[in-house]
Amino acid sequence: MGGYGSGGHNKTHRRLENFHRIDSFSFYDYLMCDKYLFCKETVKYPLVRGDIVYYVGEKTAEIREGDSYTDLILSRVPGIDGKSVRMYFHCPYCGRRVRYLYRRQERYMCRNCAKLNYASQQKSGMDEMRLKMERIVERELGYTWWFRDYPDMPIQDLWHIPKPRYMRHEKYERLLKEFRQLQKDYERAFWMGMARCSMLSDKEKVGIVNRLNSL
Repeated sequence: MGGYGSGGHNKTHRRLENFHRIDSFSFYDYLMCDKYLFCKETVKYPLVRGDIVYYVGEKTAEIREGDSYTDLILSRVPGIDGKSVRMYFHCPYCGRRVRYLYRRQERYMCRNCAKLNYASQQKSGMDEMRLKMERIVERELGYTWWFRDYPDMPIQDLWHIPKPRYMRHEKYERLLKEFRQLQKDYERAFWMGMARCSMLSDKEKVGIVNRLNSL
């Protein structure tokens, strides 16, 4: 028990991907896309349960769930281009500045306070490939709202990724090539896993082998 790949010493930590999270970058994009923002007193950003209520005049926010609420401290950081702005949350528990807050035990907190691990800390393979794809799309290419544009599409099937306005074309092509290779690797891993399924007929296995050879 607890052998290679079992994630033995990390089993006290839960998997990050199993918890709902809120993204400060997406929250900021949501605010900036509201052309009537500065005509309003408050804006509600919907969550799985409740909302983030943003007070436009004070530039403050709180998380509301039913009758309970939690103050949500925000930070605005200039982008590397000197023109754009990125917004971050501060963890309601430790105060650390973070991009993501995770919902655990009816509260939102940072990854450390929630004692969550990335899947790559617990097991490798297809989960890790998906994480790498998310990091390229969200962190490197800044496409943090892709899941809003394509709500029914998993990251491994995502095709259109817009080029960031200030990114050099060469860098964009390099990152896109890396992302496409991960998609191919993911598809190959999927079909290799299917090929090991004992319930498949010989004809189905031949079809999978042909599919693998075409990749």
